[in-house]
Amino acid sequence: MLEFNLKQLEAFVAAAEQGSFTRAAQSLYLTQSTVSAHIQTLEKALGQTLFRRDARRAVSLTEAGRAVYPRAREILSRCQSLQGLFREEGQTDLLELAASTVPCQCLLPGLMAGFLAARPGCRYQLRKGDSAQVHRWLAAGEARLGFVGARLEPQRFRYQPLLQDRLVLVTANTPRFRTLRDDGVLGTALLEEPMIVREEGSGTRQRFDAYLRQIGRDPDTLQIVAEIDQPDIILSAVASGVGVAVSSRLAARESLDAGRLLAFDLDTRGYYRELCLTCLQDTALTPLEQAFWNYAAAHSGG
Repeated sequence: MLEFNLKQLEAFVAAAEQGSFTRAAQSLYLTQSTVSAHIQTLEKALGQTLFRRDARRAVSLTEAGRAVYPRAREILSRCQSLQGLFREEGQTDLLELAASTVPCQCLLPGLMAGFLAARPGCRYQLRKGDSAQVHRWLAAGEARLGFVGARLEPQRFRYQPLLQDRLVLVTANTPRFRTLRDDGVLGTALLEEPMIVREEGSGTRQRFDAYLRQIGRDPDTLQIVAEIDQPDIILSAVASGVGVAVSSRLAARESLDAGRLLAFDLDTRGYYRELCLTCLQDTALTPLEQAFWNYAAAHSGG
């Protein structure tokens, strides 16, 4: 009889991928003590120490842990595939989706409405987080398909590009900024302004940080006055004069059209990121999920 179970393997894989029992617990919606207990039970069953713990509460895999990880990951993936087979046999009409903020607000509603018109029997279950959280939900089996603004793990996830999203620097609509815009000033010239940024797990933040490093600017040198996890609140704060921000043009379109904000291209070529549909590489999609994947690829406007 097996001396360990899938919950213990899930805790082990999450801790290995997160490098922390605390973050693993957050991704699995468990307490840290529960994750620790699961891993201790697994270590006892295998007769091996799987993690090294350091004083900062970070963890890393031992040699035994590195040997166990791919096998544990494969077991969980096969269980997810098995779950998909049962869904297919039961002809479920449920689509379990997760989306980061910009795709959730600007892309997904139209796709959901269009697909529902074509397949009126389907239902949606939707989670919203940042791109990093969406990847964690997919890895933990909490969602089956995800919409993200950053390709975080191309070795583990399959990505379908859907739409090119232009990143712009937005400012309040003031005489000073109007003059700068009319003079053709680029967003890079405004990086010394007080800056409002997204949280670190967001696709917008990761692409902006990558752009800064590309142009030789350390993101830590920005004068960050606020970190906010909701684009609409960021746009309101910018319009009120709190600072400037780099935003998806899709997310800012209504405020720009209404004249509450001004947009500056980051450079002369513009700077873009892809909004993508994603799932784990080894996910066995049900017919309904594959139909939705194909519909999103064909109707996203990318």
